[in-house]
Amino acid sequence: MKLPVCIIDLESDFLCPSCQDKLDRGAISEFDIEFSKWILERAKEYPELDRLNLLRAIRLDDRLVLVVKKSREILLENEDLMNELKELYGEVLILDGPAKVRTVVRKLIAPAIEVGINSLYLPDGTKESIVMLKTEDRGRIPYSKEELRQIVSAVTGESVLFEYQDERKEQLREDVPDELGKRLRGLPRR
Repeated sequence: MKLPVCIIDLESDFLCPSCQDKLDRGAISEFDIEFSKWILERAKEYPELDRLNLLRAIRLDDRLVLVVKKSREILLENEDLMNELKELYGEVLILDGPAKVRTVVRKLIAPAIEVGINSLYLPDGTKESIVMLKTEDRGRIPYSKEELRQIVSAVTGESVLFEYQDERKEQLREDVPDELGKRLRGLPRR
C-alpha cells in the first residue's frame, strides 16, 4: 500500500522530516494524514487495499475526493468499503492521478466537453486557469461552477475558474465586471 504519508509515520504518530516537509509545503494536508490512518486500519479488514496507491485524500463539504494512481478499481470493486466511505464522508469521487487540470475537468463534466482552458500567469508567479464551458451543457454538468472550482483547485493545487459562454458574452455586452476582469484590474501595471 502506498499512501501520501509514510506508513511508519502513521503507526508511530510522528512525521519523519520528509513527510513534515510535505505537510509544511502544502503537498499533503492534515486530512491526508487522518484519512491515511483510517484506510491503513481498514486494510486489516480489506486485504485488497494492500495494492492501493493513494496520492491524495481531499475533503470538500459533503464530498470526499480520492486521487489514486492506477488503483481505482480496488476501491470501486469493494462495495462494502465504498458504502462505508459514503456513510462517513458523503459523495465519493475517485480520480486517477497525478492530476492535470484538463484531465480532471473532463472527468467531472463528462459527457460535456470544455470549449477551452486559458492560463493567466500572475506577477507573483502563480498560474490561474479559466475553463470555458458551452452554454448548452449547463444542464448536463452534474456540478455547479463553484463545486467544479473547489474540486479541480483542490485536486490540482492550481486556482481554476469556470465560466459558461453566455456569461462571458453577457458580461462583455453589459460591461459588468467579471471575475477575470476584477483580477486583471487588481494587477500592477508596468
